[in-house]
Amino acid sequence: MPKTEPDKSRAFITCPFNLIVNNYLGKILSERLSPEIALNGTILDEFKTQSFRRVARIFKKEGIPCTVHAPFTDISIGAVDKKARALAVERLKKALDIAAAFGACSMVFHTGFDERHYLGFKDLWLENAKASLDTLCAEAEYRKVPIMLENVFEPSPDIHMALFAAAEAKTLGFCLDIGHVRVFSKTSLAAWLEALWRRIEQLHLHDNLGQKDDHLPIGAGVLDFDALISFLSSKGTSPLITLEPHREEDLAQAIQGLNGLLARFPAFKPRLPSRPLP
Repeated sequence: MPKTEPDKSRAFITCPFNLIVNNYLGKILSERLSPEIALNGTILDEFKTQSFRRVARIFKKEGIPCTVHAPFTDISIGAVDKKARALAVERLKKALDIAAAFGACSMVFHTGFDERHYLGFKDLWLENAKASLDTLCAEAEYRKVPIMLENVFEPSPDIHMALFAAAEAKTLGFCLDIGHVRVFSKTSLAAWLEALWRRIEQLHLHDNLGQKDDHLPIGAGVLDFDALISFLSSKGTSPLITLEPHREEDLAQAIQGLNGLLARFPAFKPRLPSRPLP
């Protein structure tokens, strides 16, 4: 029997912009991969605007869809230090400019909240974060790029619920990272789903062994992806999906794991990567 080629069209694949430029642009084009372009502070500082626009023109010409993952290291949208918060908003606005240049399907970013760091400052952090989101949502609406808040160190859905309640913008959705729920949250996946399923517009899928953020392929760890997809299927949701293997050699297994998962739940219809407008 001939070996079946894995279906690569159902999800975005995470890849830092510098690696796209220096290593993987040819592979993306030849294999028709849809990247989630990861940015960080170094990338924003080292690459000029024309570098991003050059790759964006190539992607648009070749019909390669993408999403963007904004910088997250040292970024906190509710930072107590007003200059630190201003820098966070500035970095995220720059990432939005890049996402707009690519015609990205979404831009994902972290809240930057960690209860250990903001002990005693939660209310002030939330007040500041809501003000940051007002600015970012307005910018996202102008740029026509949906933005997604991802869960990382938040112990429960409470922070996200408060932010979504304050921001009614249609451009703001939730990116659920099931791996982060398992290793960083104090709350079950079921509780996150019940609280925020109406806001879920994107999934970050990767596996782990339950102790740290391993970023393994689906099926190589202990996470219950069937429970996740079964729940979302029952609600009729259709989020974007990003696979996040952190090693090139794990990519094929990650894609196969997703294909197997979707085959078990044919009623679940994730939103497929769509071609950028020229």
